[in-house]
Order: sequence, then structure tokens, then C-alpha cells
Amino acid sequence: MKTIGLIAAAVVITVAVVAVRSRTPERNQAREIGAQVAAVSSQMVTLKVPKMDCAGCEVGVRIAAGKVDGVKDVKTDSDKRTAEVTFDPSKTTAQAIANAITKGTGFDTEVPRTDKSKT
Repeated sequence: MKTIGLIAAAVVITVAVVAVRSRTPERNQAREIGAQVAAVSSQMVTLKVPKMDCAGCEVGVRIAAGKVDGVKDVKTDSDKRTAEVTFDPSKTTAQAIANAITKGTGFDTEVPRTDKSKT
């Protein structure tokens, strides 16, 4: 009886592995398409945050910017005193993100005259 149970378990595991492996290329292709769509609808801006001078300040800026709907990524550099923000321009603007950073941290935040687009 134990032998039949072990054989049945082995068959179930084999079928599951085959099923997962056969679906993997579809998922990878879907992820690649999703990444391409996200890249097309993204914009990047480098905001100046003159008083951001420590790691704790960086965390506050990342949190404040990350709360804005449409923000996808925030990279901060306290040495350069900048925040590089990738966002969806159909949901927000560079100025709205700068305002959120100022409101959330108290740091004045400067938007450059022209935004860099990533397409």
C-alpha cells in the first residue's frame, strides 16, 4: 500500500513540474511586454533637494515621493543633493512630486526647467 502511495505522489509531482515548465515561457513573455509598456509610459526627472544632506534625509525624501500616485522609483543621493524620480506622466507631474517632498520633509525641492524623458 505504501508503494502505491509513493508512486502516485511521484506521478503527481512529475505532472506538476511539467505543467509549470510549460507555462514559464508565456509568463516571461508577458513580463517582457509589461516592462516595455511601462518603459514607454515612464518619465524621469532629477529634482534638486539642497538641504538633503544625510541618509536619514534621503529616506524621508524617498518615502514622501513614493507616496505620490504614479511614482515608480526614487533614487536619492545626499552627496549630490538630488532625487531621481521615475513616474507615470499620465498620473502625476514633476512639480506635484516636488510639492509632496516639500510637504512631507520640509525640504525645498527644485524642479529643473526641462524634464528628461525615458522612452
